Amino acid sequence: MDIIALDVRLDGVADPIGNLVRDEGGALAFAYAATYLDDPDAFPLSLSFPLGDEPFDDSRTRPFFDNLLQERDGVLQRVMDREGLTRSDVAGLLFYLGKDCAGAISVLPLGAPPVKVPGDYDVDYRRIDDDRLNAIIGSLHRRQRLPEGTEDPSPLAGVQSKIAITILPDGSYAEPVAGSGAPTTHIIKVPDQEHPQDPRLEFETLRLSRDLGFETAEASVVNFNGIDALVIERFDRRLNTENKIVRVHQEDFAQALGLPPSLKYERQGREGRRFDAHAINRILDATTDPAAERQRFIGAVLFDLMTGNVDAHAKNFALLYDRAGRIRVSPRYDLMPTRLDPNLTDLFAFSLGEATRLAELDPLDFAAFLNALGIASPRAQTRLTTRLTQRISAGLAAELPRLDRIGLKRFGDLIAHNIDELLTAFEMQVPDGIKARDAYVERGGGWLLGS
Repeated sequence: MDIIALDVRLDGVADPIGNLVRDEGGALAFAYAATYLDDPDAFPLSLSFPLGDEPFDDSRTRPFFDNLLQERDGVLQRVMDREGLTRSDVAGLLFYLGKDCAGAISVLPLGAPPVKVPGDYDVDYRRIDDDRLNAIIGSLHRRQRLPEGTEDPSPLAGVQSKIAITILPDGSYAEPVAGSGAPTTHIIKVPDQEHPQDPRLEFETLRLSRDLGFETAEASVVNFNGIDALVIERFDRRLNTENKIVRVHQEDFAQALGLPPSLKYERQGREGRRFDAHAINRILDATTDPAAERQRFIGAVLFDLMTGNVDAHAKNFALLYDRAGRIRVSPRYDLMPTRLDPNLTDLFAFSLGEATRLAELDPLDFAAFLNALGIASPRAQTRLTTRLTQRISAGLAAELPRLDRIGLKRFGDLIAHNIDELLTAFEMQVPDGIKARDAYVERGGGWLLGS
């Protein structure tokens, strides 16, 4: 096996920040460039890569860069077949795919010029006409080949069909001019034919999150020639002082923990190498304001319990970095009431104490979870749990009549069921109107909504 050396670049940084190397035996290593370490504004590529002169070995390097590859197999398989590569050859795959990594990172052949630069609304984008956009959405909806000349959306993480686009200041849809290196600003998530209500469910869950005070990605449901899709604003974009779109560096919690994508659920790992409450606490401790981030995270967990989102795995949380060295948890995104689908598991993505599903959760489990997050005082645990649980449950209960009116009664019944179960377990008063609702009963056959 030949040695491969690749430049690792970040949008907004003039020179490569480091190098990814594959040796003759296939082992990977990453090291920061000396010029980057000399930059007073340098920040780490990842919590798993603290700034320093020493290279990181394969066990540290491989998980982070493996997470940059697409979760869907199509584009990977084509490159593997064409170039004779294996899935474990992360550097070999990034040699061909590294320019399309999601986010501000690009991994390029040694000495290659940057491929990601700020975007100018006036010159770096071309509008997408309605017919072509409808054809793209229709192809994604039917899981068919995209129209000729359309970039494959697979660099985006996740398993849902989606495509990245830019929304111009006048509201029209556009795509970066080929070769411009300009960033996109939004993602269109398109449901398959078996789950046409996914966009409405995700939109309403995001809306509930935002209305309850959680920083949450902006989204809307847009109908494209009879197909509803979710259009969601990218949280890792901003405008600079020249009114150009720039990418903000981010990493998901799996990367921050040095875990490969195959270990994004706690149940897939082992003690000391898994996505669990202790690991989450290490991440929150590394942020600029750990106490505030910890309370927000606990609130998010309670919100997910009540709305039926049990798919809050390590790749559905992220950190944002800025040039001043500040690190914070990103706005919430990828929120879906997965418990509405009987074909999906009810297991938590990470345990709360000994509990792995809502029916098992009791106050001792939640106290153990808080203790693992560094909140050891029983009095502080009780005060925090009571305050957050009451606020979130009351806020959600107030929204249930609106969900009924817009045809999402079953989602409302699920929320009411979860609130009742959780607050009863916590020995807290259940908000008015919860117990009077119809019982939530699981059904087969995917999403079932309405009354």
